[in-house]
Amino acid sequence: MSAMKRISMAGADVAVTDGTVADLVLEYAMHLGRAGTTDIVTVPVPDDGREIEVDLLLGPSSQIVLSQSREEGHVELKRADEVAADLRVRIEHLTGRSADLIAGDDETDPLGAFVDFDEYDKR
Repeated sequence: MSAMKRISMAGADVAVTDGTVADLVLEYAMHLGRAGTTDIVTVPVPDDGREIEVDLLLGPSSQIVLSQSREEGHVELKRADEVAADLRVRIEHLTGRSADLIAGDDETDPLGAFVDFDEYDKR
C-alpha cells in the first residue's frame, strides 16, 4: 500500500485513500471526461479505525484534486490492491492501453497520460 492521499472534488474533501488508488481515480476521471461518459467507482477509506467504502461519481465535469494526507493513525485498506486492479482494467477497456502502462505503477509516470503541449507545438 502506498502513502495515503486525500481526494477532493468540487472543493470538498470526499475521501482519504491509498495513494495508488487516488492516482488511478484521477486518471480514470480524465479518460471518462475525454470519452464524454460517467461511471461510479467505489474506493476504500479509513473511518474510525476501520475500512469502509465510498462511491465517487466520475465524468466529464469531475473536478478532482489529490493531495498528500496528513491523517493521524493508520488503517490498513485491505481492498486497495483489488480496487487499483479494477481501476486499471476499467482504464484499459476505455483507452485500449495495456494495463501495465497505466498510472499507479511505481515505474510509471502518472503524468504520462497527459499531452505535453510544448512537444505538440513543435510538430
